[in-house]
Amino acid sequence: MNPIHTPRLTLREFTIDDAQSMWELQRDPRMSQYTADGGVQTAEEIERILREVVCEDYRRFGFGRWAVIHREHDQLIGFSGLKFLSERDEVDIGYRFGPEYWGQGLATEAGLAVMDFGWSVLQLSRIVGMVLAENTASVRVLEKLGLEFQGQEQEYGETVDVYAAEHPLG
Repeated sequence: MNPIHTPRLTLREFTIDDAQSMWELQRDPRMSQYTADGGVQTAEEIERILREVVCEDYRRFGFGRWAVIHREHDQLIGFSGLKFLSERDEVDIGYRFGPEYWGQGLATEAGLAVMDFGWSVLQLSRIVGMVLAENTASVRVLEKLGLEFQGQEQEYGETVDVYAAEHPLG
């Protein structure tokens, strides 16, 4: 995948070299406070996830979660992207940013680029997003991306709100 550029961001595939930067971000517990999976606990776990999950998704499906680079600082600030959920047979949009980048519209900016990629390049018919209801900022992002509330489900022992969008051209 070629990098995708937005006004403030570059979205590109992760490499193993990104493990340390992601670990620095993940060390702040606020970054994963609203994730049903509990976040990662060690730098080694991030490296393993990048190698065995993220890079494997690129190989198997041609897409996955992408590193988000703030162009002004040329610094990794989080991730955004799509993930195929085999247990649901659906594609999920996800994003996670360092807390110092919250409230600046960056998740929406990245998410719009991700949604466009899903519709125009992958020709997806539907994209879902799952969020803990108390994560109101993330709910607002999903709504700005055009996803609508579908209901609640259990995920990792937590109740999550499920949002979805259908391809805009049907």
